[in-house]
Amino acid sequence: MEQKIRRKYKTFPIALSTSTAAATTIRWDDVAGGCIELGAGTAATSLQVWASDTDSGTFGRLYDSTGAAADIKLAQSSTEARVYSLPDACYGAGAIKIVAGQEAATAITASVMLKT
Repeated sequence: MEQKIRRKYKTFPIALSTSTAAATTIRWDDVAGGCIELGAGTAATSLQVWASDTDSGTFGRLYDSTGAAADIKLAQSSTEARVYSLPDACYGAGAIKIVAGQEAATAITASVMLKT
C-alpha cells in the first residue's frame, strides 16, 4: 500500500492596510505554501510582502535572491475574485505581513490559504 503524505490546510481572513504596523501577522514557520484570495473590484496593482524571523520581530520588505521586491502583481478584475500564489521568497521567513501597495487595495476582501 502506498503511503500518502497528508498536509493540513487552513484559511482565514486578513485586513489589508497600507501600514505595515496595521497589517495582519501570518506565522510562516510551519507553512509549506500559500495563496491569497482577493475579492473582485480592486484598482490596486500590487501587494507587498514583509518578513521577520518571528511574529513579534521587526519586519522588513521581502526581496528575492536577485534583489527584486517579492511583491504580488495584481491583475485587474471587476467581476470575479482572484487567487495569487504567495512568493517563494516567503519560505525562509518565520512570519510575514501582506501590505497593500496602494490605498485602493484596502477596500477589498482578502483571505489567506496555507498548507503545512
